[in-house]
Amino acid sequence: MGIAVEDDRQPVDIVPEEEFRAVVFVCDRKGAALSRRERCLKLAGLVHRVEAERRPSGTYYKLTVRECDAVAAHLALQMGGCARSSRLRQNQSSIGRSIREIGRTLWEEALLLVGRVKDFLSSVTPKLLTGPTRSNDRSDR
Repeated sequence: MGIAVEDDRQPVDIVPEEEFRAVVFVCDRKGAALSRRERCLKLAGLVHRVEAERRPSGTYYKLTVRECDAVAAHLALQMGGCARSSRLRQNQSSIGRSIREIGRTLWEEALLLVGRVKDFLSSVTPKLLTGPTRSNDRSDR
């Protein structure tokens, strides 16, 4: 059975479910980090899917791509500034780190909002004209 996946190149592709095996990102909440990575893959033109996996410790969201697109997806994420997080190396958290993390999260959310507004405005506003047409030049003479 296939899954309908939206893609920029075609309105809807039917992609076999077995092809989504390469996990490129995992997080424990839907937020700015997941949205940023989805946007990077969308801009790169890669078909992707978000899978929610329930575990006893909570729900995890996995961003998956087709196996043949795994390397391209990792490169797209690196080019988009979504490299591996340094949070994996932290041992203990303090109040200062928590406040910095909250500030960083708010900043990421603001940047995501600005990106979405920019995308919306670029899709709504008309494209700039290159100049007057030839028929206008002849009528002025």
